[in-house]
Amino acid sequence: MLETRDEMVSFSYLQWQELYKQEKPFQVFSQLPADAADQRPTNLVFWNAPEEAVKDLRGTEAQFTLDQNGFMVRHQDMPKTDLHTEDAVRNEYVPHIEELLKKEVDGVHFIYCFDWGKRKNAPLQKSRINVNDKMQLLEPGKQVHCDQSPTGALNRLKYHAPDQVNRALAGRLRIINVWRPLYHEVFDNPLALCDGQTIDGEDLVEVDHITKMYHGNTMYGLYSTKHKWYYLKHQRPDELHIFKIFDSDSDVAASCSFHTSFLHKEIPQDAPPRESFEARFLVITDTPQT
Repeated sequence: MLETRDEMVSFSYLQWQELYKQEKPFQVFSQLPADAADQRPTNLVFWNAPEEAVKDLRGTEAQFTLDQNGFMVRHQDMPKTDLHTEDAVRNEYVPHIEELLKKEVDGVHFIYCFDWGKRKNAPLQKSRINVNDKMQLLEPGKQVHCDQSPTGALNRLKYHAPDQVNRALAGRLRIINVWRPLYHEVFDNPLALCDGQTIDGEDLVEVDHITKMYHGNTMYGLYSTKHKWYYLKHQRPDELHIFKIFDSDSDVAASCSFHTSFLHKEIPQDAPPRESFEARFLVITDTPQT
């Protein structure tokens, strides 16, 4: 039964194509050469799935954990920084989040923020997205996805911290996203998180994510009636979503959490557009695989 704070939402999922049996799904985020035989920027097809219940977490936040659900909610005051420059993010914001993660994840040996992004629910300022510009304002993500595949996670580690590969393979590697609103509560495009223990392996499709500077691997979600979705109504800047993109420990209930934004059914006329900031971290612990 839906509570009044819950929503019924039709999410945008990847739609499986027979083509993917012969051709790997891909997205290209750079200008294709004029003489390239294939001018397609992508072969992905999305569809709006049947409505699913999205339950409000508020009041039950303590029940959700990274290992059991793939996400959790924690409180932290917003550091006094404007987040307008890479130096401000790297030197003033990231250290606060690193300290929080060290408190929440036992036995951290190595932690490194390899990527971040600012999002606003407003038309893009540029006609073409430059995914290599970490300070470029992006729109909220509108498809069900998980930012790294297992292959992509290992490649990220090799790219950003090659000296840590052996230790990660002997212990545990996680990629964790820390997401928060900026400046005000979220009224129009909250982040929805899928309980990771309701995601099966066949719900995940690896996609080549190609930019001018880096060839990565992400995961898009296929619809399943098993999925259970949650959000935090009117989330404040001091309320952080911490969720897993990847976990090398295959014995935990949730190795990742799908996420996407969605529109509220009722948005106040004077509601400011959602603005948010997310940072992604490589986290290595010496805990052996169980």
